[in-house]
Amino acid sequence: MEKGLTVLTALVAGGVIIVSLLAAIIQRISVIPVTVLAAIFMVLLLMSGSERFSELSEELERVAFFAVLALFIISFLVLYRPV
Repeated sequence: MEKGLTVLTALVAGGVIIVSLLAAIIQRISVIPVTVLAAIFMVLLLMSGSERFSELSEELERVAFFAVLALFIISFLVLYRPV
């Protein structure tokens, strides 16, 4: 069950990559950091099945969660600021 959840989470990260690439192409380049972080998370999630990368990905997930949250907030503020 946990392996299937990891794969589904990696697919969600892949969806974030696709959507943020579309937003960067159509609107602004300010969404690129979100794309880069989502790509890093997708790789870490796919590698988390092995014991060696499991502990590393858990530590990085905690730290990066707040970084990604901040980047989402900043990118939405930049994209939707009043003209």
